[in-house]
Amino acid sequence: MNAPDAEELRPIVDWIKSTDLVEVAFRKAGKGFALATPESPVRVPEGAPPVSRFIPVSSEAVGIFQWAQPGKARKAEEGAAVVEGDELGVVVSGCGAAKPVKSPAAGRVAKCFAEAGQAVEYGQPLFLLEPRP
Repeated sequence: MNAPDAEELRPIVDWIKSTDLVEVAFRKAGKGFALATPESPVRVPEGAPPVSRFIPVSSEAVGIFQWAQPGKARKAEEGAAVVEGDELGVVVSGCGAAKPVKSPAAGRVAKCFAEAGQAVEYGQPLFLLEPRP
């Protein structure tokens, strides 16, 4: 990745100083940067994540989490068996569009992190699945 020069970063650094942000990263067209203040949390090194028997299922949208589309039954209960592609919930955006949260594998729902009506962000973990061997 090509790093921008100091003059390109100066307005961004000035802006960060005016906020309570502790870390920011940006990438576009092969250029990018990551900046952090001394107060930023400890980062996990990039590379392979630790091996886990669980698969995280994260939100692919920003919005309000709901257990199911209107008129459909809730599928994702802790301990419930699911198959790949099952709809575990939906994230409803501000414009009313519903983005389904689907099971990436067959197995069982080990943990539910979200509640109906909760605001969620892109990438926020919503479930942990224990895949079926």
